[in-house]
Amino acid sequence: MNHLAANLRKLRLEKQLTQEQCAAKLGVSAQSVSRWETAATLPDVMLLPDIAKLYDVLVDDLFKPSPKGYANNALRLLAVFELSHKPEDFLAAAQEFDKLIREGRATADDWRSCGVTHEYMVYHCIEKATACYAKAMDISRSTDQEMYHRTVRQRTLLRSRIGQCEACISEQEEAVRLQPDNADAWADLAHALSCANQPERTLCTCEEALKRFPDSAILHVFAGDACRELKRYDEAFPHWETAIRLDDEFMDAMFSMAFCRGDMGQFDKAASIWADIARRLEKRGLEIEAQWPREMAERCREQVK
Repeated sequence: MNHLAANLRKLRLEKQLTQEQCAAKLGVSAQSVSRWETAATLPDVMLLPDIAKLYDVLVDDLFKPSPKGYANNALRLLAVFELSHKPEDFLAAAQEFDKLIREGRATADDWRSCGVTHEYMVYHCIEKATACYAKAMDISRSTDQEMYHRTVRQRTLLRSRIGQCEACISEQEEAVRLQPDNADAWADLAHALSCANQPERTLCTCEEALKRFPDSAILHVFAGDACRELKRYDEAFPHWETAIRLDDEFMDAMFSMAFCRGDMGQFDKAASIWADIARRLEKRGLEIEAQWPREMAERCREQVK
């Protein structure tokens, strides 16, 4: 506690604030500020976070021998987030950096630190997502195979975005080796290859799998998507159409068809498909999900005009 009084005076002077100005910002009397700085009394513990914020330091810094204030509150909040890893602390820091940027007061270090803030949050989110997928897979492994493989594919997409494509492919190849009669295992492998941007291998895998599982809607979707990447459009649409015929509720094929019609410059047909997707989602009560397809349909209509 011996350092607190000296620190309060030092930090106030560094901010070029008078005792009266500090008192006004903290909602106390100037006499209270004076008594803190002379160690006559201690600040109420509930005021410590406000005092730390005012001086751009952490609460713990108030009690250290030689505290150094941060250049601004955004940097202080970044330090808080680094310690806590809490999403609410990320939001507080990000909003403070955004304020500096909007007001044109951000220095090069502020821009760099803003990037650091978001980078730390990205890694936090990746860790959280990975843990959630692992839990979902553990729960559904023996009770809900559809959910299990949906989660496997979602996890593969995440891992592909952080440079783990080959590891995912190897894992799914092993899964196919162990379960050659499991259509979902083949679909998981096709998805891993697709995420790795290997359309030729994806298509070969799907074609081999479809010899065993001709009625697998998802394999037809992946085959069609691979054909689209290879610009083999005449081969893509029969796969998607077959997927829709096999499972009218499985809408992935419709999304692929809409995008592909746009690729081909057939915006009138693309608009029709997007509108159909929106209607189907609305019919299921998914009004929010239907909003984006409606917007896509309108964009395609604008292209036609």
